[in-house]
Amino acid sequence: MSKTISSVLTLILAALLMLFIFFLPPIKTADLNSRDLLFQLRGPIDLSESDIVIVEISSRADDEIPYKYPWPTYVYANLIENLNQAGAKVIAFDILFDQPDLYDLNNDTLFAQAVEEAGNVIFSGRVRQEPERRFLGGVVADQRTPSFPRQMFLDATPWGIGFVDMRPDLDGFIRSYPFQYNYLNETYYSFSVQILPLIFGEDVTLENRSDVYVAANQPIPKTEKNRMLINYHGGYRSFDYVGFESVIDDADFETRTEMQAFEINEFDDPDYGLLYKNILKDKIVLVGTTMPELQDFHSVPYPDRSGEYSMAGVEIHAHALQTILSGNFLEEVDSLNSLLITMILLLASYLITSRFVGWSGLFMALIIGFIWVITAALFFIYGSLFIPIVPVLLAVVVGYTGSVTHNVIYEEREKKKIKSMFSSYVSPELVDKMISDEIEYTLGGREDELTVMFSDIENFTTLSESLAPTELVSMINNYLNTFTEVINEEKGTLDKFIGDAVMAFYGAPVPIENQAACACRTVLKVEKRWEKISNGVDGIPFKTRYGINTGLMLVGNMGSERRFNYTVMGDNVNLAARCESACKIFGVYAIVSESTKQQAQLSGEFVFRQLGKVRVKGRYKSAELYQLVGFSGQIDQSSLSLIKQFETGLHFYFDRKFKEALAIFEKLSAKESESFHVSEYLNPSLFYAELCRDLIENPPENDWKGIIER
Repeated sequence: MSKTISSVLTLILAALLMLFIFFLPPIKTADLNSRDLLFQLRGPIDLSESDIVIVEISSRADDEIPYKYPWPTYVYANLIENLNQAGAKVIAFDILFDQPDLYDLNNDTLFAQAVEEAGNVIFSGRVRQEPERRFLGGVVADQRTPSFPRQMFLDATPWGIGFVDMRPDLDGFIRSYPFQYNYLNETYYSFSVQILPLIFGEDVTLENRSDVYVAANQPIPKTEKNRMLINYHGGYRSFDYVGFESVIDDADFETRTEMQAFEINEFDDPDYGLLYKNILKDKIVLVGTTMPELQDFHSVPYPDRSGEYSMAGVEIHAHALQTILSGNFLEEVDSLNSLLITMILLLASYLITSRFVGWSGLFMALIIGFIWVITAALFFIYGSLFIPIVPVLLAVVVGYTGSVTHNVIYEEREKKKIKSMFSSYVSPELVDKMISDEIEYTLGGREDELTVMFSDIENFTTLSESLAPTELVSMINNYLNTFTEVINEEKGTLDKFIGDAVMAFYGAPVPIENQAACACRTVLKVEKRWEKISNGVDGIPFKTRYGINTGLMLVGNMGSERRFNYTVMGDNVNLAARCESACKIFGVYAIVSESTKQQAQLSGEFVFRQLGKVRVKGRYKSAELYQLVGFSGQIDQSSLSLIKQFETGLHFYFDRKFKEALAIFEKLSAKESESFHVSEYLNPSLFYAELCRDLIENPPENDWKGIIER
């Protein structure tokens, strides 16, 4: 089984596992919980300009009002009158007035009259879902009991009722808000939606479309469950709260404190009364309970100051209404697209982490997860969009686990095989990279564009005769060890040692960036490093010639079935060898072909000098050759000037202006050894000076192109 097929099978198994995990209720709950953290990360939204005020029926109000809850409804009549006196725009009761007054039925009449006179009151209602009732022979299910205000109250207001039922998510938290309900073939709007016509006028649009819900003349994004996501602006008590007892405590109402101690009129006292503070003027007043014993507290995704994820129902309605009024709506990616995103991240996690081994793969998985969490936070904070978090993080884990399992099962055997095959050619680091990449190792090979380098020690025979065998072996071993170290550093492949000569190539078995530059760096680094180590032996000069060429060549395991070598073959390999031998022509020690020069100079690291066109032995076409002078940062201005003058002389030479060229070359020949690494007997300027003298005496034929035949 090939690696590709096993990878595909592993991915399919991982995808099936993720598909199963994705729809598990605990995963959905965990993803909802991750959204809650985004609210805290974002922080509260300023509500100082909000038009919503909450009048709370609190335990303190129950202590101050001289009746036990539920209070007589005339108290609410006083509340409506005082709120309107203070300039309230809307009065919405999150209280169910579904029972007659316990004290005096005339109180209900007073309350209804106050509602009718005010003209800005909205009531609330709900439909309770009763538990299943079993009896002999069957089950009575779906028992819904309405809790609507008494008809006399409904007749007193033209604005109807708003449903206060809110459906929590799987974990019991309220994160979304319904738009409307259907009960007995009648459509009832939710509490906050029902308030909108009173705010904007009775002609305001309320329309449930297929993709959005239109309210207050603006489209509201819907969830898959046909609800609106509540954009919580903060935790419990983010809105302005006013005590119920403070609003009704006017000169005509006596609280328990006034009965037992002294008179305080918190509403209409001219010095500190609510009536004169403009707290309620033009406000949308929501009246609801905050008494714990009335059990109207619900779990919400935003904590209060004490860290509790709990909020009074009336304030949840306030946040829903504020979301609509501000137009700052939240959206979520639907289940299908969430699943698609999850699978894409699973694939990305597998593909990315499969290219790393051990802790590196785990680190990459963590990076992917971290980036996704940051992305989710940015989408929420700046785009008001919830994207899946927990399923995606699990997909990253599943993808990473799959890649690790696949690598362990399938690639351990390949790793041993490859290490055994290539340990003598390339560095251990490259062997590890080969294992992570998909590379075929077959007898015969493939054609690819590579860079090959040949080196040879100048006058090695003379050097051998001047040294004892043990000294020669020690010197050659040190030299070749240095050479091998640099080749490994530059991600090259050591092909073979041929006595004192070295053959190496770059770009296989592992592709590398700018292979020509790596080969050039190898030459310059070997020269510098060996110069520090030896700088000649027993007074005998020690210099190496180099040839480099880049082009198409055959690479692979060449040889017989029993014995083979990973090497390169082809015309471009031969050209590299001829570049090395061409060093003798010009008296230089590092020559590269035009293709190598063009690729290597992209890095901007090197200085090259044009040497001319040479037709080497065994080739019909001529080759443009260049001297590798050195690193650009190490060449002074005088040397750069010499190169420019030399290439000017070369231009005259090709233009058949031999006298002008000769004048330049004669001038430069004496300076060559001061600026460049050249032979003490020959240099390019001296070579061309001799050539120009000969051509002046013996002018060339008309088809002469300046090509040097060697």
